[in-house]
Parts: sequence; C-alpha cells; structure tokens
Amino acid sequence: MTPDDKIALRRQIRRARSRLSPAQRRRAERRIAILAQRWLAPGKRVGLYLSSASELDLSLLLAAAVRRRAEIYLPTLPARGRRLWFSRLDEDARWYREPRHGLIECEGPVLRAERLDVLFVPLLGVDDAGYRLGQGGGYYDTSLAYRRRSPLRGPWLVGVGFDCQRVPQVPREDWDARLDWLVTESGRRRFGAR
Repeated sequence: MTPDDKIALRRQIRRARSRLSPAQRRRAERRIAILAQRWLAPGKRVGLYLSSASELDLSLLLAAAVRRRAEIYLPTLPARGRRLWFSRLDEDARWYREPRHGLIECEGPVLRAERLDVLFVPLLGVDDAGYRLGQGGGYYDTSLAYRRRSPLRGPWLVGVGFDCQRVPQVPREDWDARLDWLVTESGRRRFGAR
C-alpha cells in the first residue's frame, strides 16, 4: 500500500465515522461501555483516552471505571519524542490543554504503557487481523514498541471504535503492535492466543 493509499484510507474512514448520527453514536458508546466493563476491576491500572473530533467517546466507560474503583490513567504527550506517559486520574489531578495538539490532559503520578493492566487504544481503522491504523502521529506505536520483543508483556491492548472503522486490511509496518481485543457496538473480538 502506497502512502497515497494510506491517506485515502484515513480519509474514507474519517468520512464514514463523521456520517454517524448522534443517536447512532450514543447507542454504540453505551453498548461498547457495557462490553468493555469486563476489563475493569478494583485496583486494576486502566489506560483510557479522552476523545477528540469524531472519535468514539469513552465517557461512559470512564464513569464505569470510576464506579468499579479501577485506577484510571490518561495519555500525556511527552515534551520530546513520541513515547507516551500515562497520568493517573484522581481527585487531585490538575487539568490543562496540551499546547501543541490542543488535547486535554491531566497531571498526576505517571507510568509507562507497559505498567498498565489494560490499555484502551484509540484507532482510526482496524483490520481483520487486529492491526490498527492510527491518526498518524506514531505516539501509540512508539509507546508499544516493547511488544515487538515481548508480545506477551504489558497490558491487554483493547481497540475501541465503531463498526464503520473496520476494514479488511490496514497498511502494516514492522513496528505495529497487534491488538489483543477489539470492541465495537456489534461485540468483542479476540485476536491471537495471548
């Protein structure tokens, strides 16, 4: 797949995602929050994200994680490089807008992805083998690079998105980490035999 094909695929998936009605989005978000609760438990370190643009909103899943007393961690962009930190969300967390990309982040105790128990991974597209197509910044790919050496190390990687984001195949690079699970409004799908 050429770089132009990748750009076209991103455009196609964004268009499909933006065509979802508010009612379709709410139904899907409720269903996904219910299906994804299996990974929430007291004391589990759970990586979530705050949505931007037309991404799947995980507010209901975040609320469920709070109710179930999971430890919630949100991604924090590094000052240099692309390896994410994950900041613990608690009552003392300070919220701010990250200046380069305008993302909302919280400031709290931090850890790396490999220290989480489960990481809900944003995606633009996902294929039938469990490989994701991200926004193109490389932050999650860099943060999960350790999985190339130790595929069983670190958190369960759970991709979350709408059914319209599923495609037969996404372009793959050597550094891409395969998801362990995918959750969409139509159900859960497991990849591999971790």
